Amino acid sequence: MRVEPINDRLIIGVITGTHGVGGRLRVRPLTDEPERFLRLNNCRFFTDGQIVKEYEIVSAQIHGRQILLQLSGIDSIEEAQKLHGMEIAVDRSEAIELGPDNWFIPDLIGCEVHDEERGCLGKVKNILVQPHHDVYIVQNKGEKDLLFPALKTIIRNIDPEKKIIEVKLPAGLYEIYREIVSEQKLGRDPVQEAEQESEQAQLPDRGHDYDL
Repeated sequence: MRVEPINDRLIIGVITGTHGVGGRLRVRPLTDEPERFLRLNNCRFFTDGQIVKEYEIVSAQIHGRQILLQLSGIDSIEEAQKLHGMEIAVDRSEAIELGPDNWFIPDLIGCEVHDEERGCLGKVKNILVQPHHDVYIVQNKGEKDLLFPALKTIIRNIDPEKKIIEVKLPAGLYEIYREIVSEQKLGRDPVQEAEQESEQAQLPDRGHDYDL
């Protein structure tokens, strides 16, 4: 899943399939406020970072964990299938208002990650949206990507303006990705330990408006 801003736009959903034969689309929302789809009049579709077309929204309906969209000009299942896999974006000016300790994911991409013990670990390459907590992917030239969950016990501070994220990795997590350590020597799962220590499995909110 790509979370970079597209010309200062934010990804809020991705087309996962069709619904019925009348051209309705199934959308997986990538926002903490799926209801925002009900207020949209227009949306822009992207693929491979390039805008495909802007569509007028005829109707929107929350359907379980998905959104059902009917677009103007898309009246058949054949036309709807052509949009499969495309991303839906809005201008940043249309982003939802975030509360304290909430961030748009695109603003976190490229932030340097600093660990209390090991210093700079690299920069945020991507953030995987998961049901219980997001997972940050950190890349550093010449090293393997390092992953850590977005837990309060790990993330100590986020400053998007300075592009800095301060963390305290649990013992053993760094070694899993950046050093060769046998499972027998490690003897435990540092991510699971961090989850058990955290009173809340995720930060207060992830501010997805991709209104990331």
